[in-house]
Amino acid sequence: MQHLLDCAESSHPTHAAIAAARAAATAQLQAAGAWANPEFNLSMGRTSPRVSDLERDLPYGGSLSQRLTWWGARQDRIEAGHARLGVAEAEGRVALLTLRAEVRRAAIAYATALEAAEQAAEEAAIASELAATTGKRLAAGEVDRSLAARVRLEAATATLQRDARRREAATALSVLRTWCDPRLPEGLVIADALTIPACDPQTVAEAASQHPQLQAIAQAMAAAESTIAAERQARIPDLTIGVFADREAEKDTYGMTVGVEIPLWDRNQAGIAQAEAEHAQARAAMRSEEQRLRRDLAEALGAIQTAQGEARALADDAIPVAEETIRLRTAAFASGDASLADLLESRRAVHQIRTELRDARRRAALAAVDLSVVIGDPAFGLAAASRP
Repeated sequence: MQHLLDCAESSHPTHAAIAAARAAATAQLQAAGAWANPEFNLSMGRTSPRVSDLERDLPYGGSLSQRLTWWGARQDRIEAGHARLGVAEAEGRVALLTLRAEVRRAAIAYATALEAAEQAAEEAAIASELAATTGKRLAAGEVDRSLAARVRLEAATATLQRDARRREAATALSVLRTWCDPRLPEGLVIADALTIPACDPQTVAEAASQHPQLQAIAQAMAAAESTIAAERQARIPDLTIGVFADREAEKDTYGMTVGVEIPLWDRNQAGIAQAEAEHAQARAAMRSEEQRLRRDLAEALGAIQTAQGEARALADDAIPVAEETIRLRTAAFASGDASLADLLESRRAVHQIRTELRDARRRAALAAVDLSVVIGDPAFGLAAASRP
């Protein structure tokens, strides 16, 4: 299973999307810490004297100015950029967690289909042997033609079921290849796909409190808080300082300038209100996500415990009795001491129990995947697991 997950992480487009989001957040952080570019102005003119004895002149000059942001506002923008980078990192972990969960679900579907195909092949082989035995007894005059025809019908039905289950397994493998590697071999066996992990409710509840989605929202709240501080600092106008030089025919002029924006029409109330709204939205999202995780945790724990109990009961109690029953009924039918109806009923009972066991193990494995998503641990259920 781990090899499939590694292949999916390295080849799926999700990896490139995460890298792009991280690069975008890094670029925003760089932009937040950048100083404003200096501004250079060059002027050239021509005088038109109103006194007749003055000559015309061609004055020219230049100026250089730099806008200076107050240190507090710049630092708040940088802190907001760091927080947004943290959001990108946490959301990347969430995306990888979701990707691994989808791969595991596809692997579980394939492993279940493969087990069903193997069971159907075994039952088809038994049905063929039963048909051959009945044919011999028909030739010896021990059974009538209607009984032999019914046995052949059972064998044909089992063969159809076997072929259908094989096609389902091939389809599930094709789906798994789209997630991982198109070169996955036919008949691939994933030994730990249907493992049933042990889980402690207290431990998983503590792990859920550190879910990367909660960390992403917490980083978003931190970014919003820093943005609020930066927007409030923006009410204090930036300072612009500069130097200039002008040259005319009879004089040269040098000087410096100090400029400040007059907050007459806009004191950045809109920017502050937007940042506060984003913070309130992140706070509400945090509460909503915490409630959702608690709900999903309860559902996943209940599902995995139910499926675990059912699988263990079937494996420990029902399967041994059913297999012993079918063995005895088969031997009795071969010797003529049991009817075909008794044998078929026993086989259907065993088939139903095996199907229920496989379904219980599938549900337990899927619940383990759901639990790994809830607690934010992509490796949950892949190790230290038991299989009935």
